[in-house]
Amino acid sequence: MPVNPKSEQGQALRKLFPLATMPSQQFKELCATCDVTEMPSGSCLFNAGDATESFIYLIQGTVSLEVDEFIFETITGGTDAAKFALAHQFPRQVCARALDNVSFFSLKLDVFDKTDIDYNEAENVYRVENDDDSEADASIDWLAAILQSPVFQRLSAVNLQQVLMSLEDVKFSKGETIFHQGDERDYCYLIKKGRCALSRKASERAKEIKYLELSEGMSFGEEAILTGEPKNMTVTAVTDMLISRIDADRFIKFIKEPALKYIDCCDLEQEREQNPELLVVDIRSVDEYNKNHLEGSRNIPLYSLRMSMNELRQEPGKIVVVCADGRSSDAAAYELIKNRINAVILSGGMQSIANEAVEAIDENETELAAKKITEQAVEMIESADRESCLQQENQSLKIENERLTTELKLYKKQYRLLYKQTEKLKAALDKLRATQ
Repeated sequence: MPVNPKSEQGQALRKLFPLATMPSQQFKELCATCDVTEMPSGSCLFNAGDATESFIYLIQGTVSLEVDEFIFETITGGTDAAKFALAHQFPRQVCARALDNVSFFSLKLDVFDKTDIDYNEAENVYRVENDDDSEADASIDWLAAILQSPVFQRLSAVNLQQVLMSLEDVKFSKGETIFHQGDERDYCYLIKKGRCALSRKASERAKEIKYLELSEGMSFGEEAILTGEPKNMTVTAVTDMLISRIDADRFIKFIKEPALKYIDCCDLEQEREQNPELLVVDIRSVDEYNKNHLEGSRNIPLYSLRMSMNELRQEPGKIVVVCADGRSSDAAAYELIKNRINAVILSGGMQSIANEAVEAIDENETELAAKKITEQAVEMIESADRESCLQQENQSLKIENERLTTELKLYKKQYRLLYKQTEKLKAALDKLRATQ
């Protein structure tokens, strides 16, 4: 029978994930169609190998998750573990057996199909509701703050559930370093409690400069994952901290891919004609921008993007982010979206513009323009080749230096041994001469 959203049972459903993030109207419609099932002790809610693609949520009672009659987890209704679907993998990897009388309900995956939210038409779509007569626990309050992020609002309910189930809590003590500048990408970090400081060195010998502090509900570590480059900041706990983190692979699959949107150069030209308020932001360096850029674009290098957020929030239209090859644009667009700025990415960056421009030119009328663009493309390729050669040469020199250093250490060791032997021979010779 239908569930009253305001009833005790309805409030219990509302705390489940991703139901906790559903828009109010969608949750009411779900309550009107869902059916709570009751089973006696000893019953199987599902067996290993079951391929039925539906999420099953435990409302009351206790269930054991078993593999070959071995119990590896026990879940009780109303606990934090029960806020997520039981054994959500398909087909099922385990058997779920009722240890006492239980009640549960199941949801087909198609109830979570709402995706691709347009920010110009909807804001704060996902939210956690807390009625006046019910107290949300601390984890719900924290997740409510996290889910207000426009990045999470772009995710489907299924993706949200996968993210929440992938989060791992870690603790850091005051003064402890969470990661160093130059470390490889690993996790995206979400702050549950405490504060941390971001600092950076311009060079190895330069003094470390503190940029800003982050607090509860904020995140960091995404840029290295999105660009594929090493960390460009050192993050240190200012207070004792509790942080939830999600690894790079799951971040890309469940957050980046559904949250970021792309546009090709043909669609860009059409949008610029139809929407004069559209702004193209070129995040390359000033030197690169001056060499070639899209007419009417604005140059805001990636390193200074955060300082331009207030200015960009005033822009009335959509923002298209452009870089050299599209990779850095992912990090820039993600940061813009976090700050409630509607941003899309020019797929392929300026390289795609150059290639498309060459193909679209009428050879009979614009031969000179084609030559110029080709020269620019060749210059970009040659520059990339030179940089690649320099990197390879630098790597070779490093290897040779390491080899020479090792040899030098070996020669020094041999020299010390020979020196000691020589000293012993001298002493023996002196002794022999004395006896004669």
